Amino acid sequence: MKPEIPYTIGYELNKALLMLEGFEVVINETSTPFQDKKDERKDNSSVVVRQSKVDNCVHLTVTRFK
Repeated sequence: MKPEIPYTIGYELNKALLMLEGFEVVINETSTPFQDKKDERKDNSSVVVRQSKVDNCVHLTVTRFK
């Protein structure tokens, strides 16, 4: 029996992955459609904005904020 899945929304991706060690994780990245906004956020860390469980896999959606 696997332990309960930790809640990772709001954490930076690296921290979330450490918290989810031992779980199968799929990462989806989302971003703004505006190129100028993408450029100003490119050096920022990805943050988890959505978490769901599909079968035995944890799906994380991440984005970069200003």
